[in-house]
Amino acid sequence: MKKVSIILFVFLFGIVMKGFSQSTKPTDFWAGKWEFTVMGTPEGDSKFTTDLIRKEGKLTGDLSSPTMPSGEKIAITKIEESAEKIVIYFSAKGFDINLEFNKVDDNNLKGSMMSMFDAKGIRIKE
Repeated sequence: MKKVSIILFVFLFGIVMKGFSQSTKPTDFWAGKWEFTVMGTPEGDSKFTTDLIRKEGKLTGDLSSPTMPSGEKIAITKIEESAEKIVIYFSAKGFDINLEFNKVDDNNLKGSMMSMFDAKGIRIKE
């Protein structure tokens, strides 16, 4: 009887530890709502928001800016991603532009636009 109690205790202890060890991090880091700020552009600091969605294994979305009076969205033409880095491509005012970000932590990104202007990204909490 004592052996059964010990085995049962170890079994239940293992189940409890498995439950506590699960992470609360999102399963898809890049997917979700983000706010990007690009500092020092000729037109001043620029802010964009996006909701990156994974469709058929690829991230998609568009950018919107509070400074655009019509509220039109800028289509993201391509996204390259890895575990620690993302590059977002889009066209604006006739130029092909890229935003490149590296992870800082679970909710912050740091990078640049066109390798000329510093940029940062912040996850928008819902």
